[in-house]
Amino acid sequence: MKKLLLLLAAVLLLAGCSTAKPNFVFLEKTAVDQNTGLVWTLNANMPGHQLIWRGDDNVYEYMKRLNETNYAGYADWRVPAKEEMAQLIEYAKSMGYDPAKMDSWPYQKLRQLGFIDVRDYEYWTSTRQSPTEMWTADMASGVVAPKQENKPYYLWPVRGNNSR
Repeated sequence: MKKLLLLLAAVLLLAGCSTAKPNFVFLEKTAVDQNTGLVWTLNANMPGHQLIWRGDDNVYEYMKRLNETNYAGYADWRVPAKEEMAQLIEYAKSMGYDPAKMDSWPYQKLRQLGFIDVRDYEYWTSTRQSPTEMWTADMASGVVAPKQENKPYYLWPVRGNNSR
C-alpha cells in the first residue's frame, strides 16, 4: 500500500510539473505557432482595411510590398492556405466555443490570446475553389467556405509551412 501511495504521489507530482507547451509564442510583430511552425503577423489586419483579390490595391500588391519591406525581418510572407486558416479557427474554438455567445467566437478568442485587430469578418485564403471563387475564413462564425473573389475581405499574412 505504501508503494502504491508513493507511486501515485510521484505520478501526481510529474503531472503537475509537466505542462503542455503553449501553442503560440508572441513576439514584437509576430506569433509563432509551436505546433505547425507557421509564423503569423501579430496584427491580423495589417493593411488596415479589406482588400480585393484582383484590381487596384489588391492582395498580391499588398503582399509584394510587405515582402519588399522585409516585415519583421522576413521577405517570404504569403496568403494562408484554407487548411491553415481552418487550423487557426479550430484552435480558437478549442478554447471554448458557443455559437450563441459572441465572446467565444474565434475572433474574440484570438484577441484574448494576444493577436491584434482580429476582425469579425472573412479573411482571404490562397486556396481557389473555382475560376471565380476563393475560400475564405469567417472569424466570427468559424466557417471556412468559398466566396466570389470580386468582394473585399481581410488579409492575415503568414509565413512558413505546416509540413514539419
